[in-house]
Amino acid sequence: MLNMHYAIILYSIPTLGIRETARMVFDDVEGRIGKVFKEVEVEKNRLISNRDCVGLKVEANDDKIEKISDVVFEWLKEAEILLQEVDNLTLQDRMQQWNEFRKLLKKLTALNAKCEFDPFSTPIPSLEHFSSGNIVCFESRDKTSDQLLEALQDDNCSIIGLYGREGYGKTTLVKAMAEKVKYLKIFHKVLFATVSQNPNIRTIQKEIADSLDMKFDKNSEAGRARRIFSAIETMYRPVLVIFDDVQMKFDPEDVGIPCKSNRCKILVTARCQQDCDLMQCQKSIQLCPLSKEEAWTLFGKYSGVHDEECSYSFELLNVAREVALECEGVPKLIKDVGISLQNKPIEEWKVSLGNLKHSMAKWQIFLSFRGEDTRYSFTGSLYHTLCQEGFKTFMDDGGLNTGDQISPSLLNAIEASRLSIIVLSENYASSSWCLDELVKILECMEVKKQLVWPIFYKVEPSDIRYLRKCYGKDMAQHESIFGIDSERVQKWKAALFEVCNLSGKTYTTGYEYEFIQKMVEDVNQIKGCIQIQNI
Repeated sequence: MLNMHYAIILYSIPTLGIRETARMVFDDVEGRIGKVFKEVEVEKNRLISNRDCVGLKVEANDDKIEKISDVVFEWLKEAEILLQEVDNLTLQDRMQQWNEFRKLLKKLTALNAKCEFDPFSTPIPSLEHFSSGNIVCFESRDKTSDQLLEALQDDNCSIIGLYGREGYGKTTLVKAMAEKVKYLKIFHKVLFATVSQNPNIRTIQKEIADSLDMKFDKNSEAGRARRIFSAIETMYRPVLVIFDDVQMKFDPEDVGIPCKSNRCKILVTARCQQDCDLMQCQKSIQLCPLSKEEAWTLFGKYSGVHDEECSYSFELLNVAREVALECEGVPKLIKDVGISLQNKPIEEWKVSLGNLKHSMAKWQIFLSFRGEDTRYSFTGSLYHTLCQEGFKTFMDDGGLNTGDQISPSLLNAIEASRLSIIVLSENYASSSWCLDELVKILECMEVKKQLVWPIFYKVEPSDIRYLRKCYGKDMAQHESIFGIDSERVQKWKAALFEVCNLSGKTYTTGYEYEFIQKMVEDVNQIKGCIQIQNI
């Protein structure tokens, strides 16, 4: 195009000398335009290289511990826009767009000069920072918060559940996570509402409206829901909605919260996984109790037993460790008990320890068994005899379980018992409920120091340990349903292996009533260890 302009103008000039002068002028212009164009190409290639380097550095960043500076993303966005401008201009007449090329060259040069960032990223503050000191950064809490953050960033998860026992700190954790995701700019706003046992839609709507600084101009629930829905859908970044302490199913869309929208994610806290399932959570995350060492560290913080300026007797420190252990890894209980025992004499520590040992238990004995095998025979007779001897014994009546998971009532009964007797019969492993009970019982044995007695009823312990005969067939059936590598199946296998290593009793033949009577005599021998308060 430039040569065409050059020819038209050149041959319209009549004098030879003037023509030569014009030729020199146009050659100079073309040279300068060509130089600018080449410099633009050089700077463009530099910018592409710098953009790729910065992009790789962003991808390599560990977003769990480092936050990329905002200027980095702004630079990357500006680089993409500028590169597109260069590509668009290259397709046009160079001579006509010479000034535009000069402007682009300046922009490219300036942007390339800004590709070094200080700082490129900054450390993400700890969860303790976001909770204003209400959370201590233990490994168990960091692991759960990492799982929550991953789920909140997963486009395939619109409803996420966090479940755990009362007092574990679910509300404190999700409030800290709310501050963290706002800091990371994952969500534009976080809306919070407490649901509890009987969800009241109007009350929940009011809490959501307060978070949105919204006043309702309609009084009906449906009108309020439309107003909330519209407000969320028009926000320029996604919104996180937290429904705390969900104990009964309700529909978030009745409140005005979209369940299947890329504008919104829902985080539910509940006391058991079943409540998360009822809310149709795509991912459910368990908040576990603190480990023994974590509990001891937290207890020391609130009780003062770790204070170097104070000297405590060896006896008191031993009692303190027992007190911390009896708190069962529950952060709220650990904090309350620790504060109450600050600077108290050892006598009060011992009283507190005794109270703790019995205050958490409602049942002396929990019976775990396969209903179709022994409900109306061996286990029924054992239950009757224990009750006659005055032992407060829990035996499932067969109506507590629905679906393929153990009910919250059974989980609570296991946790609130001092001794669990497991009747391992031929078809015990065919029931997912029984296997879930077994896992929970062994967990309480470890965490709560509960007593566990297995009874091998007409089965060989080695067949259970190595999954032979009926136990092998039943586990193969579970693997076909839940998957051979599923976490649940792996826990069942480990629990069956572990229970066979415990000291237990084996019944094969003979009078069952004699075997049962001997069992009750053995329970009477440990009566002092399984006493509970009358409630």
